Amino acid sequence: MPVTCTLVADGSSDRVLVPLLRMLLDEHCPGPYRPPHFVELPAGLPLIDRIQQALDLYPCDLLFVHRDAEKAASTARAEEIRQALVKFRDCPPAVLVIPVRMTESWLLVDEKAIRTASGNPSGKAALHLPSLAKIEALPDSKEVLFEALRTASELAPNRLRKFNPEEKRHRITDLMDSLDRLRRLPSFQHLEHQIQQHFAA
Repeated sequence: MPVTCTLVADGSSDRVLVPLLRMLLDEHCPGPYRPPHFVELPAGLPLIDRIQQALDLYPCDLLFVHRDAEKAASTARAEEIRQALVKFRDCPPAVLVIPVRMTESWLLVDEKAIRTASGNPSGKAALHLPSLAKIEALPDSKEVLFEALRTASELAPNRLRKFNPEEKRHRITDLMDSLDRLRRLPSFQHLEHQIQQHFAA
């Protein structure tokens, strides 16, 4: 039977995580699996309620629980998730998905995907993306990403006003063809290590 997976995320924009999880499952899951169900729930629900509703909607063999680190330490976010999970008697094995500081930090690693998502894959404008060593220290990786998308589009000012970087963001992970650069970020290394451990058990 295929392994079933469910992703509990912070919000609708975190759907961009699904292609990354699929790439990791392609590599580490030893047999067939079903792509993670992305559970979009009302904003403001406590984490424990989001987990419960996700499991009610999509029972699974492997649960992915996402929380951005934001201003907290990633260890604090991990403990928050673990404290929620222990309250479920029959909770499936869980993998913690904790980008530092925001999901958008993981989207900043692929210049080619950003240019293509912007609608201008052959553009030459300098995007001034942060180095891998600095990405996880950015206080607002979302705004850095949105500015990179605007710059990459190379649109004239009157057309740029109608450009929607939030919409373009959703294409980036679909366009990624390698995890090599992401694997140099500690938060992504932690995610992959958990998946490896789960399937090695």
